[in-house]
Order: sequence, then C-alpha cells, then structure tokens
Amino acid sequence: MLTQDEETYVRELLDGLGAWPAYYVHMSPANAAGPSAPDLSPVEEADATELRRRIEAGEWVVDLRNRTAFAAGHAPGTLNFGLDGAFSTYLGWLIEWGTPVTLLGETAEDVASAQRELVRIGIDRPAAQATGGPEKWADGALGSFPTATFAELAQVRHHRDVVVLDVRRADEHEKAAVAGSVNIAIHELPRRLADVPDGEVWVHCASGYRASIAASLLAAAGRSPVTIDDSFDNASEVGLELVAGSD
Repeated sequence: MLTQDEETYVRELLDGLGAWPAYYVHMSPANAAGPSAPDLSPVEEADATELRRRIEAGEWVVDLRNRTAFAAGHAPGTLNFGLDGAFSTYLGWLIEWGTPVTLLGETAEDVASAQRELVRIGIDRPAAQATGGPEKWADGALGSFPTATFAELAQVRHHRDVVVLDVRRADEHEKAAVAGSVNIAIHELPRRLADVPDGEVWVHCASGYRASIAASLLAAAGRSPVTIDDSFDNASEVGLELVAGSD
C-alpha cells in the first residue's frame, strides 16, 4: 500500500472484490452526513385493495414470512424477503433505489423488526404495512408454487427438459454448477427477467433463501417457478452432473 499511488491502490483493492450490495453506494453520503433520529413509528395500514394498487403501480410489496409459507400461498405480485435470512441486504441490493416498499408481516413485531433493519441501510420509512396473512392481503385467489429438492430435479430431468436457473453469484457458479444451468445472479435478476429461458423454471441457490426471492420475482412476472429448497452440497450426491460453470 505504501509503495503505490492512491489510484493504483484503490483500483487493485476493488478489483479483488466480488459483487457487493447496490445500496452501499448510498451509504457513503449517508454516513458522511451523520445519523438522524429514526422514525420507527408504525406506518399506515393497507387493505387488500390498496396493496393491489401499489403492486400495479410498480411498488414493492414485501412478504416477510419464511419461504415455505410464501410458496404455499401468497398475495399475487408480492415478493418474498423472509426475516429468517439476510432480509435487508438482499432487499437493498435488488430494489431500484427510491421504490416505495410496503411490508407484510404475520405480526406487528415482524413489521417493526423489518422497519428497523431497513433504516440501517437508508430506507427510512416504508410506504405502508399490513399484518395477518395472505388471505387478508389478497383481493382474490392466492398464488403459490412448488418446492423441491435436488434429488427431485435429478428425477425430473430424466423425463422432460426443464430450465435450471442458478441465482448464486458468478464466482459461486464458476466453482461448480449443475450441468446445463443458466446463471443469473440474484442481484441481476430484476432487470434480467427477460433473459430467463422459456419453459419450466427450477431455480436454486446455495441453500434456498435466494431461490425463494428469485421465484417470487418470476411469479410476479407471470412465470411458474419451482423452488429448490435444498443445500447445493446435495446436488452431486443425488447424481446431478456438476461442471465448472459458465453463462
């Protein structure tokens, strides 16, 4: 470090990093400005009609429940960022900055927890909130999609062609990937939904959390995903061919 000029040092340091959350770019000016007192008071409650209006307006209506519950039944158009994972990291990474966010939680405590996490990354106030469950949040039939394991993927590939979408980072995919899979990293997916090949889409990550986010994005876009809720370590054990990945 002491033998390099500043520009070279910074370039080489950044070249050694992988992808990082998009919200980081907003953190530098926020940190430089210093903290202000957060407003963590509850925001307005939204009913099913209001939630539908917000979804149709392009806002993000975020279901905070775990991925198993979301897959079983959710309000159509909602996105799944469960509180049981790196909720604020991935939401802050994927969302177009400035998009209004509405939070859906089973309890007021769940919504309050999510609100505190969002304040820490610079999303100071949700647009609205709702509590209860999807039957209360939907103004019609619920959406759902199947979940599966890598063993079930291995079985289904014997019978028909399916699209295998790997939403891990590029560096993860390059180390080992399911043969024939398509890699679109989760943080790229919102703007690359059109790049997902036509057909039945089985989506996976390393453990299931990112796959559920991806499946919710696909479902909201009118696709019918299958989420692989399984550890990637099991892929080779069930007979799936793994290769050094490439797009």
